[in-house]
Amino acid sequence: MNTRNLWKWIGTVSVLIAASLLPTGCDDPNTSELDGYFESHPLISDPRSTSTQVVSISPSSATISTIGGRIMFRATGGSDGYTWDVSNTSIGSITPSGDAQAVYVATAIGNNEVVVYDRSGNAAIAYISGSAETVITITANPPTLSVDNAMCVVSVTGGSAPYYWTVTDPNRGKFPDGNTGSSVVYLRKSAGDNAVTVTDGSGDHQSLIISQP
Repeated sequence: MNTRNLWKWIGTVSVLIAASLLPTGCDDPNTSELDGYFESHPLISDPRSTSTQVVSISPSSATISTIGGRIMFRATGGSDGYTWDVSNTSIGSITPSGDAQAVYVATAIGNNEVVVYDRSGNAAIAYISGSAETVITITANPPTLSVDNAMCVVSVTGGSAPYYWTVTDPNRGKFPDGNTGSSVVYLRKSAGDNAVTVTDGSGDHQSLIISQP
């Protein structure tokens, strides 16, 4: 092999090696919706491809765990006249609400992206993570209190702290040691079934009947 062919062969191999090291764009499954969105909207700049951020969106990321859950977004920068959109309309929608604001509503649980762009086509992206709602469950041990002043421990799993407990009829039972925490002591005061209700930090609640024959 002469010198010219040798350098030609080395250059070809170098190009092949460099090409094999380039990212394929398939590592993140969530990019496919965004890629398709910007391909179908060629007049909107893809902020992932430039380091210059003309338009900003807040919050830049959020989590939704319930169908019908809502998130308020706000845009700043760029020129007036913002337009809002989502990359996957099958799991969520966004509606403008006043100047530079919009509300995202989840119609299904899943990952999505909110895209906002100004009159000049400068865009920003907010990422939404969808996670299944944690179900709140209450248990009482023991579940039946047969005599006055008998006690049981009522506990909650799921939901999110802090937890706040109430009773339907305080004449039939109470929480002598306080009504906050993932478990509380319930004390029977008089006969008649009573309900205890726990409310978690997100405002979700669940109830349980204490049997008091």
